[in-house]
Amino acid sequence: MERITTRAVLALGLAWSTAALAAPPLRLVDALRMALSANPDVQVQETVAEAARGLQMQAAGQFDVMLTSGVNYSRLISPSPLPGVDQQQAFATGYRVGAIKQLRSGASVGAALGATSYLDSALAGAQAPGAVSLGLTLTLPLLKGRGAREVAAAEDAANLAVQASELTLRDNTSQALYNTLSAYWTYSIQFALEKVALDSEQRSRDLLGSTQKLVDASEKPRADLVLLKADLADRSTARQAATLALTRARSALGRLLGLDAAAIAALAEPADPLPAIVEIDLPPDAQLARLRAAAQARRPDLAALAAQSAAAERQAQAARHQLLPALDVEVGLSYAKVNDSGRHFPFLSDPGRVQSGPSVVARLNYQFPVQNTAARGLVRERDATLDQLSVRRRDLGTAIANGVDSALQSLASSAAQLKVAQEALGLYELAVKQEIVKQRNGISTLIDVINVETRFINARTNFLLTHLAYANAIARLRFETGTLLPDGQGERFDLNLAELAGLGPVAGQLIVSPSLNK
Repeated sequence: MERITTRAVLALGLAWSTAALAAPPLRLVDALRMALSANPDVQVQETVAEAARGLQMQAAGQFDVMLTSGVNYSRLISPSPLPGVDQQQAFATGYRVGAIKQLRSGASVGAALGATSYLDSALAGAQAPGAVSLGLTLTLPLLKGRGAREVAAAEDAANLAVQASELTLRDNTSQALYNTLSAYWTYSIQFALEKVALDSEQRSRDLLGSTQKLVDASEKPRADLVLLKADLADRSTARQAATLALTRARSALGRLLGLDAAAIAALAEPADPLPAIVEIDLPPDAQLARLRAAAQARRPDLAALAAQSAAAERQAQAARHQLLPALDVEVGLSYAKVNDSGRHFPFLSDPGRVQSGPSVVARLNYQFPVQNTAARGLVRERDATLDQLSVRRRDLGTAIANGVDSALQSLASSAAQLKVAQEALGLYELAVKQEIVKQRNGISTLIDVINVETRFINARTNFLLTHLAYANAIARLRFETGTLLPDGQGERFDLNLAELAGLGPVAGQLIVSPSLNK
């Protein structure tokens, strides 16, 4: 197997850069849309939400109308006790249709229509008499299974589970947006850092070339070339490292966008600049407390835990209800008609004799589980789940509050550092020009020029990295405060993607100053 050398990796990076130049610049809006459509976490959670809707339908199915039906046929052959008859045959045919429905109050109602026809060979010349009956039943639970809150607990818990899954989908969407924003800004900065490295290498090469001419003209000592060649080697190494970093940033962004290797290789350079630079002052404690509370109210992951806790509470209540014994009252009414039409499957419309009054039945059923181990174990499980969710909600609420504080401090700090880095960059740029003039006039040495040039390159690099930290701090603050997504909920999110890169709704609760770029 051939070894992959640094030169091969750099050649691959150059090929990627060449492919990227052929494509139009990548806009942030397009990157975010691609991430939302291809992010695996979002896609998996969409299937989880669909599964929760399926469970919701299953839970509601206990209140569906259940239709029952059946037909029967029997023939009984037995020795006959009658003299002169060896055996007798008895035939019975019939059918039954009915419907049962459980109500959310716990009661269940049923209706049934049944018919049976009999024929006995022992009765010579007899036709097949039939009986048709129509009955209604009502079952009322008096203890276990009574009350809409207990009976519909599974349905209510399933509805809350659907809400939790949709809120988790919003959280995964917010995570995908945050990761894509960070990867896009990193990709953009790596382009700028590579340009800095290329400019630095070219400036070092130009200085070596101009000094070479002076050495050839015997105006400079040849020893100066050694220092310049060493400096050029350092600059070339730094440029190679910047190219590799750009390659990694391109791969990281491409994977978030769901691209394959060929598409990543053709990924264009970013089109949008980093967010505008503004000064951020930490808000007073009262405003900070409101910002924390607003973040906790907006965060979909905390709302999802709240929905899960509500579902667990309903399930715990239903489990405790299962500890009760079962005491049910069953009452029923029925009418019957008999006829001698000779049909094997008589019908209600056939003429016959109808009873003068309805038949009435009443039953009282009682069941008492002695150990009731299953119900007690279910209560224990549901209570433990409820306690677990309570701990997670409390911990996440604290984490959100701390996250808002940390993100806000990081944003204010990076904004302040960015201002200093911008001022230092301008001063170092002037210092380089002055040092070159001093070196030409013989006031400073070549090593002084290289040192100042190095500090200027470091200042450019520091400014870009600080700008990246500032952009990521904005994205993190938007994520921590739950403002990456709009308030509206639904399966599809109407995102204002053009405003995601800025402070957006958070700016109204912060103290901001005009852009430093203006």
